[in-house]
Amino acid sequence: MTRAAVEVASGVFVMTSRRYATNTTVVLAGDEAVVIDPSWDSDELADVAEFLKAVRATCVAGIATHLHYDHVMWHPALPLVPRWATPWTVDSWQVDRARLLKPLIDDLPGDLLDLVGRVDVVPGAPRGFTEVPGSPYPAATVLPAGYRLPWPGREIVLHEHDAHARGHLALELPDDGVLICGDMLSDVEIPYPDADDPDLTPYLVGLERLASVIGRSRVLVPGHGTPTDDPASRLAADLRYLDAILAGDAVDDPRLQDPDMRAVHERNLAQAGASVGSGS
Repeated sequence: MTRAAVEVASGVFVMTSRRYATNTTVVLAGDEAVVIDPSWDSDELADVAEFLKAVRATCVAGIATHLHYDHVMWHPALPLVPRWATPWTVDSWQVDRARLLKPLIDDLPGDLLDLVGRVDVVPGAPRGFTEVPGSPYPAATVLPAGYRLPWPGREIVLHEHDAHARGHLALELPDDGVLICGDMLSDVEIPYPDADDPDLTPYLVGLERLASVIGRSRVLVPGHGTPTDDPASRLAADLRYLDAILAGDAVDDPRLQDPDMRAVHERNLAQAGASVGSGS
C-alpha cells in the first residue's frame, strides 16, 4: 500500500491522498465495510481494496457525499455494489456527465473514468427526482431530518444539506460520536459555498445543521485535510471566518495562505455582500 489507513475511531479508517489531502473513509462492522468518497490516483484507489483485503472485510456499499468529481470515484478492484448518493448527485451525473467528468480526463485511465459518477439514489432520501436538475430546486432553508443508511452492520445517520453543493451528505456514527462531513469544516479549506449560490444563505443553513451534530461528536473527518478530535474548534474557525466577511471585517485565517483559497475568498466576499444586502 502506498498510503496509511489511520484509525480515527473504532472501526473508522481514513486514507489521505497526495492530492489536496483528499480523504477516503472506510467504516467497518464485523466483516463488512462501507467506503466513503474513495480517491484519488489509481494506486491510491487500489489501496482501498488492498486495505479491505488486509482487514478481511467485504465492501457492501459506497457513499458519495456530493457530486464533485473527487468524491465519486471507484476502482475495478472494489466490488460492484450500490454506491449511494442523494438524488441531486445521481441525476447531475446522469444528465451532465461529460462536463462533470472533464477535469479528470487526463488524470485517470479509461477503466477508472468509466466508474466515476456511477452512483445510485440512497434509499430513504427525503428529496426526490422532482427536485433535481431540470426542475425547480432552490437551496433549502429548512432541511430534512436525518435518515438512517440501510446497513444493518452499524448505525449511520445521513444529514442532507445544500452547503458547498446541492444534495451534500454528512454521515454521523452515533455509536462512537463520529461525523464524516465531506467538503465542510476543513483545516486546509475555508468555507467553500456553491459558486452558483447568489449569497451565503444555503451555506449558513447547512453549517447550522452540522453544528447540531458537532455538539454530540468527538471525532470529525473532513473531505480534505486532517481529522480532528476537537470538532468544535473546526466549527468555531469557520464561524469566525463567516462572521468576519458578513460584517465586512478583515480576515486573519491561516487557510488563506493557499492561493486557491484566496480565490475562493474573493468569491465568498461577493456572496457575503449579497447576503447582507438581502438581509440574510
